[in-house]
Amino acid sequence: MSKDKLFLPILLGTTRRGRESENAAKWLFAKMQERQEIETQLFDVRDFDLPRDDYGTEIGERFPEWRDALIRADGLVIVTPEYNHGYSGALKSVLDLLLKEYIHKAVAFVGISAGPWVERALSKRVCRWSEN
Repeated sequence: MSKDKLFLPILLGTTRRGRESENAAKWLFAKMQERQEIETQLFDVRDFDLPRDDYGTEIGERFPEWRDALIRADGLVIVTPEYNHGYSGALKSVLDLLLKEYIHKAVAFVGISAGPWVERALSKRVCRWSEN
């Protein structure tokens, strides 16, 4: 964590072919880079080589760049589409790689949807997470 800049990584949360959320994530990344008081890094769930036979925090050490970024992060920005009133399985798998690294971190959600449902999907998930 730098004293001069906030470190706010961005996580793009879908692997879908032709995803429009990639445009939003890249736009946000560029805008955040323009701010002198913010340092950022763009992560894409598509770039995580997740095993098919293992899951969760037990394999988090296999992704040191992600882990180290979250350790030093002041917060996290998640750019995610809405899928059937929820979020993608790939996003959940990446988020489940870590646990203690998220504690006391601010999280901002950027919801992407072709329809009017994204606010409802994200608010359901945020409320559910905050209850735990």
